[in-house]
Amino acid sequence: MSNETRAALVTGASAGIGRSTAIALAEAGMRVVVSARRAEALATLVEEIETAGGQADAVVADLATIGGVDAMWSEACGLLHGPPGVVIANAGHGLQGGVLSSDRSKWENMIALNYTGCVHLMRLAAGAQADAIEADDAPSGDVVVLGSVSGIHVSPFSGMYGSTKFAVTAAAEALRREVGPRRVRVSVIKPGIVRSEFQEVAGYDEETFGKAVAKFGDMLTPEDVARTIRFVVTQPPNVHVNDVVIRPVGQDYP
Repeated sequence: MSNETRAALVTGASAGIGRSTAIALAEAGMRVVVSARRAEALATLVEEIETAGGQADAVVADLATIGGVDAMWSEACGLLHGPPGVVIANAGHGLQGGVLSSDRSKWENMIALNYTGCVHLMRLAAGAQADAIEADDAPSGDVVVLGSVSGIHVSPFSGMYGSTKFAVTAAAEALRREVGPRRVRVSVIKPGIVRSEFQEVAGYDEETFGKAVAKFGDMLTPEDVARTIRFVVTQPPNVHVNDVVIRPVGQDYP
């Protein structure tokens, strides 16, 4: 199946990695549905993709609830007249601090978005893709989950965030083993430090973040991660790049 006949859903697409990934997949010839909470940012992204000759639609949604994920999935499938063959589960946010020092009032929302909502989307996407493959409507499916190096080497400075990425990585591996025999590829991308609005939303500032990572040199950009995701989902159907760590070359830890 050519990229021109594939469709992709990208969550958390209003900025950063999600936005860059939507553009990269559209450039690869895929029709994309982009989702996030910020309607204006999504509208700008759709206009940019279409101006460049691509096809895009937007679905405004809050994926921190099961109902929000269900509604977004239903609308995306309606726009595409079926389930997207590529799903990028990117929506999520960080939280500065560890188990003792992080803001307790922000735990539930982060866990709901980074883990519960993400796994529910993984479940919907993989199940629908497997059914489509068995009905001979698709040769394979891709579910790509955004993890983090902080989910491998959990840091005391982002302990609660890292624990959500540790957990979602485990869920993705379990799902890979479950649906791989049905020709659905489940992959986890684990970026190191990426310069985006992520740090500000997570509560990091120049004092707590900028100085600590300055020694690493040039950080990753969202485009670097998007290029990696595009590589993963454009492999031949029999090839599965399922676990990728991508760091700035100077980042020794985490």
